[in-house]
Amino acid sequence: MSGSSEKELETALTLLEEAKPEEAKKILAGIYEFNLDNQEIEFAIWCCNYWADFFRHFSDMEPEELGERLLFKWKEFSTSLSQKKEVFKRAVFSVQTGVFTQALHCFSKSDEFQQSAQKSEILLKKGICHKKLGQYKQALTCLEEANRISQGQAEILAEMADCYALCGMEKQAKVLFRESFFIDAKKINLAFLDSQLIKCLIGKTEEKGFSGEELQYWIPVYGVLYGVLNVTRKLRSQEAGKLRQEIFETEVEIKNPASNAKILKPKLLFMYFRLMDYYVQKGGMENEISELLLHIKILDPDIYKIYAK
Repeated sequence: MSGSSEKELETALTLLEEAKPEEAKKILAGIYEFNLDNQEIEFAIWCCNYWADFFRHFSDMEPEELGERLLFKWKEFSTSLSQKKEVFKRAVFSVQTGVFTQALHCFSKSDEFQQSAQKSEILLKKGICHKKLGQYKQALTCLEEANRISQGQAEILAEMADCYALCGMEKQAKVLFRESFFIDAKKINLAFLDSQLIKCLIGKTEEKGFSGEELQYWIPVYGVLYGVLNVTRKLRSQEAGKLRQEIFETEVEIKNPASNAKILKPKLLFMYFRLMDYYVQKGGMENEISELLLHIKILDPDIYKIYAK
């Protein structure tokens, strides 16, 4: 590619950062004519085509609705990217900048709410936008405030964990990822997570053949087995008692032929792991540990072999 074509490509990418895919496409179409074998230009044109219709009509929406639609469209875009044989980071970064700059602008117009739950939701989404724009300090400010308003929400804790990992605070990230997946794995938006810590774990779990909701529940299981989520929070005795009750209820549920065993199995395994942490940290509970290991072995002998090493 000539120097002039490279310069035109950079101009087009800048337009994508400004959420102007149609204008970017016009420039790209002009240089593609002379660079028909250039896959990066071809990929950038595909990105423009993907977003052009959306941005053509976005002015008709209310700010909050547009912000929601942008986040949803990004999740769809991420799925499409995962199916591409080759992805060019410059174009993806440009699209990401344009999308989340627009989304942040929308949510910034909607952050004054009477109801705490609504305010927490907007702060979460602003945090996601800041994080996607590389503004990690601002992201954590939003997410920590959201967590103060709505404590113990899986999606908020997962985003906080992702920010900590991106900032090199691995210990804090591991604790929060472990907590978030335990609270409610299915509520975590994998498409918004960026840190290598969690993306590598997601990739390794996908290699096992899991996808969709089932994937969400197996991620923390393999996080423990692979030593990724190896930093734990010490449970209080009251929490351990509640956990034992949840385990008992899930063990009863999974025996029901009508239950969703594909989801309940990894969920139960992760609960076993969490209770095992409590027994080990408390000390002097060898009998309980042996019994729990037997439960793991019966539920999944292959997982037991890896876990008990």
